Amino acid sequence: MDTTTGEAQVAEVPKRNVLAILIMVFGNTFAALLPGLVAMPIIIARIDPANKAASLGTAVGVMAFLGMLLAPVFGVISDRTTSRFGMRRPGLLIGTATTTVGLAVLGVADSLALVYLAGVILAVGTSMSGASNAALIPDCVPGHARGRVFGFATLLGVVAGLMASVIGPRLIDHQFAMAAGGVPVLVLTTAVGLVLYRDRVLDPRDVPRQPVLRTLLDGYRFDPRSAPDYGWVWLGRLLLTFGISFGGAFAIYFLTDQLHVGRAELPSVISLTSALGMAGTTVGTLVGLFAADKVRSRKSMVLASGVLMAVGGVVAAFSASVPVFTAGSTLIYFAVGVFIPADGVLCMAVLPDDGRNVSKYMSIFTIADQFPRSIGPMVAPVVISLGAATPLGGYPLLYLAAGIFAIIGGLLVRRVRGVL
Repeated sequence: MDTTTGEAQVAEVPKRNVLAILIMVFGNTFAALLPGLVAMPIIIARIDPANKAASLGTAVGVMAFLGMLLAPVFGVISDRTTSRFGMRRPGLLIGTATTTVGLAVLGVADSLALVYLAGVILAVGTSMSGASNAALIPDCVPGHARGRVFGFATLLGVVAGLMASVIGPRLIDHQFAMAAGGVPVLVLTTAVGLVLYRDRVLDPRDVPRQPVLRTLLDGYRFDPRSAPDYGWVWLGRLLLTFGISFGGAFAIYFLTDQLHVGRAELPSVISLTSALGMAGTTVGTLVGLFAADKVRSRKSMVLASGVLMAVGGVVAAFSASVPVFTAGSTLIYFAVGVFIPADGVLCMAVLPDDGRNVSKYMSIFTIADQFPRSIGPMVAPVVISLGAATPLGGYPLLYLAAGIFAIIGGLLVRRVRGVL
């Protein structure tokens, strides 16, 4: 096989593919964050005010757990899809349709049961589209440009999140719009992206013939001893995301319960803190997307982002006012912005099987992202309760614990040997 020719072909990245990826990232992120940042916490607080922390933790945890469970299955399906429509397009299309249904159910939810049902549907839809989405950059972007493309995709996600954080609180009295307001954007961007993207078409003869159940179980099959670098990056992401999961979903409750922000002030305070947080992520991502393709060691970037998350966690934990809390959370978001492109490129650099089964292995990385998001919100109320019995307080202890996890995760990534 002529590897030089192969590399030249891979290096020719169709601009329309990159444009399609960026457009779809924006739409998917906006539709997911509009309910995620505001709608679900507010809806649950209205339905179950006495147990809102535990109920929110359960809802977010169930969504993340299902996302973690389903991502590798949909990853294997995507890697073995032989449709003339392409390998990735079917998952993107069906996933978007399912997500739309979940957002609509959340919009009319008047009980915890309906909120949980919406969460289950959303987990299925986002896992399906996410598995296909995760393979798009490794499929068509050469290694030397992945940091920039991944970074710009992250940046557009930040812009979408910023828009969601500004628009969401203004819809606080209109539940359906607050939850499902992103559906038109999701449908439009997915439609445009599917038209633009030139997908791979898999020859049916290249798909192993085996029972369906075995095929699905293949999504979970991985021996860390066969690819230790992949294993260390996976574990580092797991712990760093554990730290991130502790703070994000409970920021609104920190403001109301710890800093005593009133209902009248809450929408403007949420908008301000979210906007500054997204600005921090934007700046961090800009730093990360250019540095990820330029710096000698992406492992050092991951460790540095973990340390910055910990510092931000300490500032937020001991804040006695909204401005100080906002400064701490903004630093955390900046660190997350640096982490995402550095970690993303590192993940792509350690994929096993010489780049085969891309969606499967990128989806297994989703477990490292979703497992802490499923367990973290369930563990967080326990940490809050323990902290409440100490002079430190419940929410401050939560932010300090988040920082510890972030540092440990960054240190573990240093054990990777095959890449810098």
